[in-house]
Amino acid sequence: MANLKSRLRKSVRDFLYIPQIKNSIEKIPGGMMIYPPVQRRHPFDKQYGIDTSGFVGVDDLHSDKNLLPLINPYAGSQPSIVRAGLAALGDVADYTFIDLGCGKGRVTAVATEFPFREVMGVELSSALAEVARANTAKIARRFQDRPRVTIAEANVIDFALPPGKLVFFTYHAFGPELIAQMIAKIEAALGADTPHMFFCYYNAVHFEQFDASSAFTRFYARQILYDKSEVKFGPDPDDTVVIWQSVRGSAPTPHPRADWEIVITKPLWKAGLAN
Repeated sequence: MANLKSRLRKSVRDFLYIPQIKNSIEKIPGGMMIYPPVQRRHPFDKQYGIDTSGFVGVDDLHSDKNLLPLINPYAGSQPSIVRAGLAALGDVADYTFIDLGCGKGRVTAVATEFPFREVMGVELSSALAEVARANTAKIARRFQDRPRVTIAEANVIDFALPPGKLVFFTYHAFGPELIAQMIAKIEAALGADTPHMFFCYYNAVHFEQFDASSAFTRFYARQILYDKSEVKFGPDPDDTVVIWQSVRGSAPTPHPRADWEIVITKPLWKAGLAN
């Protein structure tokens, strides 16, 4: 009987997530409340006509079982919080933006709203990278004057960094081991072709590793409220963004309280809001 109930629940869940069925249910007043916040179609997707919503568990991201303990599931960032973080950088015209663990490309889409020299996304999952490229193509067709976007399917540790000034972004995509390797990679780049860089960390769970690096200094730290249109599409009313800049090429930060104490948001998949 227990197995029968389990199979029945799975059948109902599978039915509710058929794209055509889900789309129809979400059009019914109150219908989207059937789905957990991260599974609802985000207003950003409706605005741009793209697909960046949903939750993808670690087991569905890559076939290499050795990598799975080092990475975190996919869930989209809140665009209003990404915008606030990127706006804090100031003039970015000379910088290349790189989203590490770009998923379906929501953050790269937001980044095209800013005058970066170029926008890049790096994604381990071939399936998510394919979705990100499709989303990128739609944005490019609609906004032809925005920065060029490229999506690379790669491990962030193996990805070759472009020369010049860089802005890195990540939404808690990696565990502490990969963060440590990434910091080492960036520190090495700072001694070569990178005159200055920012690292923008949304939900900065492993912030202490950046604070401990002699190559970085705090530039910005805030707990940022969701835009009111996003409140039903994430687990919290706000989230943390912390930005470091490289000591090499650094300038005084215009932001007060950059040393603000960081509050860690409970991961979506542990909060029981993913499925």
